[in-house]
Amino acid sequence: MKIYLEEKIGMPELFTGRSKELKSLLQWAENIKRKASKSTAILSRRKTGKSALLQRLFNIIFHKNDGLIPFYYEIGEYPQWIIPFVKDFFLSFISQYIAFKTRKTEYLRDSIEDFDLARTLVQKYKMNYFLRTIDSIENYTIKEDYESAWRIARNAPRTIAALKNERIIQIIDEFQYMETVKPKPTLC
Repeated sequence: MKIYLEEKIGMPELFTGRSKELKSLLQWAENIKRKASKSTAILSRRKTGKSALLQRLFNIIFHKNDGLIPFYYEIGEYPQWIIPFVKDFFLSFISQYIAFKTRKTEYLRDSIEDFDLARTLVQKYKMNYFLRTIDSIENYTIKEDYESAWRIARNAPRTIAALKNERIIQIIDEFQYMETVKPKPTLC
């Protein structure tokens, strides 16, 4: 199998001993296509291979290319202001979606970094159904309306999936670090 999303474990051959867990996750993913799976979480102590398992799951689903679109997002272990977080989450989704649909894996390595490039690429690949969402999130981030921006960004995979009658699996890694902060108001 080809590795599309670089795995933290290093050389792919180092991934061992997780066949039971991987088989269970692959069955869970397969059931998503039939709307027969519910959200799930993997809980374990630090450094026990959760990220490696999730990254491998992404790579297998990406490689299979059989009706399920993977989206992997790793939350950083540092305080984040919600507006840059929303932008990064959403643009990562668009990058991975384009990579999957076009099979151009450079969009996995070189994530889209701004809304203008996102617009250009979705138009180039005839994915204009993203344009309204891009415009909405950009406008809300400019206004610093973080609640509206996050609502639209977090629902974007579900919205696009429903619009295109597709199935998208969202793989959120390091979820425990999901703590966003608002900037402190400046005194004038």
